[in-house]
Amino acid sequence: MTDTAFAPKLKRLGSETLIYGLSTVVARFLNYLLQPYYAHKLALAQNGVQSVVYGYTPFLFALLYLGMDVAFMRNAAGEEDGLEAQQRAFTMSLAMVIAVGGAITAALMLAANAVAPIVRLDAVWVRYLIAIAFTDALAIVPYANLRMTHQALRYARLKVLFVAVSITLNIFLIAYVGWGVAAVFFTNLVTNLLVVALFLPDVARLFRPALLAGAEWRRLWAYALPIIPAALAVSAVENGDLIRLNFLPERVAQLLYHLTSKDVVGIYNFNYKLGVAMLLVVQMFRLAWVPFSLQHAREPGAPALYSRVLTALMLVCAVVFLGISLLLPAFADVPWVHAYVKPQYWLGLSIVPVILFGYVFNGMYAVVTAGLYIERKTGVLPWIAGVGAALNIFICIVAAPRWGMIGVAWATPAAYALMAALGAWQANRVYPVPFEWRRIIALGLLTGALFLVDRWAVLQGVAPLSAYGLGLKTGLLLAFPGVLLLAGFFRHGEMRALRSLVARR
Repeated sequence: MTDTAFAPKLKRLGSETLIYGLSTVVARFLNYLLQPYYAHKLALAQNGVQSVVYGYTPFLFALLYLGMDVAFMRNAAGEEDGLEAQQRAFTMSLAMVIAVGGAITAALMLAANAVAPIVRLDAVWVRYLIAIAFTDALAIVPYANLRMTHQALRYARLKVLFVAVSITLNIFLIAYVGWGVAAVFFTNLVTNLLVVALFLPDVARLFRPALLAGAEWRRLWAYALPIIPAALAVSAVENGDLIRLNFLPERVAQLLYHLTSKDVVGIYNFNYKLGVAMLLVVQMFRLAWVPFSLQHAREPGAPALYSRVLTALMLVCAVVFLGISLLLPAFADVPWVHAYVKPQYWLGLSIVPVILFGYVFNGMYAVVTAGLYIERKTGVLPWIAGVGAALNIFICIVAAPRWGMIGVAWATPAAYALMAALGAWQANRVYPVPFEWRRIIALGLLTGALFLVDRWAVLQGVAPLSAYGLGLKTGLLLAFPGVLLLAGFFRHGEMRALRSLVARR
């Protein structure tokens, strides 16, 4: 398949990625803006409760949605029998969330008083946690159906509506009704139920219990079950660093930063969120990538197409990495930013490039493991993610007392790099894809060289916000495409295909 022939499919993937990304960007950005509002209106202890509840949510959510979004998409992508087959796949997946997830939810609700001291929360917050996770899970299969049927605009509208209602209700309940942190959880629950209600027409059209007779339950579970421990392990990879810092001994926090461990956690979390741009790139790509990869898997040239997708994703990530890593220190030096954000927060600025690096490997992991989903070999995912989680935890335990924030920050890219390597190895055994590793390594080296030039200038005392510092950063960013051209990164015909894509837009 020629470079030009790839263009229409890459354009479709890119278009849906941008649409998913719009809703994701709006949701993340507005949610980020709510954090200062919470800090201003809520007591410190209440903000602590909010952090703990949403720290547990991904783990419980993984137990309640049961991997049924990917299971549904895999079954729907493999069905050729029309609406009835789609209805059967939808019904099976949603029925499992309702039945099994509902049973787990009911049991946990009854045991909330016993669970509360274990997780160090009041029982009322435990019940909110359970209800929020379950109502999130109820929407997972309908959302997956939108992705499979290419209803990206509707998906985006629902996400934006969710955010708009959340912000409005949060502000009303906190500012005018006088509720505390309960307003945050109540709002989340109400907006979840609103989204579920808006999906009822889809459920009425696709949910057919009569089709469950004779359904291939074993096949569904064989595909979905391994996704659950894999999702739990990934949650550990993504949250292990923050949890470890939360248990950092006070004497270590004082020795390294002259602060308390809670202060260190706050600084780390603030700077972690500054990598949100790369997170958005990866998340919005994954939303479009999963159905795209499943639907095109059996087409001629699909492995070569998937190879090109990974290269394109890494190129986008390289641009985002350089943009944030080079410009963020200058932004942090702007006087009004210093006046708004306490200077202590910038003690963790050095972790941002490391966090960005971790998101790059996160995106790579999503692409290289596609073959495991395509060939229904999800049984290897738990041990791949488990090995990554073990490495993450090990680095966090060992590095935290010695190197503090920067030490635990490296745990995430290390874990995802290992997971990507193992995932590529296992997936290549069942669905070979000729990934362009030499090009990707060359891209990484060139990106790293430009980044190191900027770091060298900082070590030489060049102020990020000075005329020379800004000029150097701008020059490095503008030089990046030229460096790639001079190094022969672009293959024959790719520039023509890129120009074709841009012209069609």
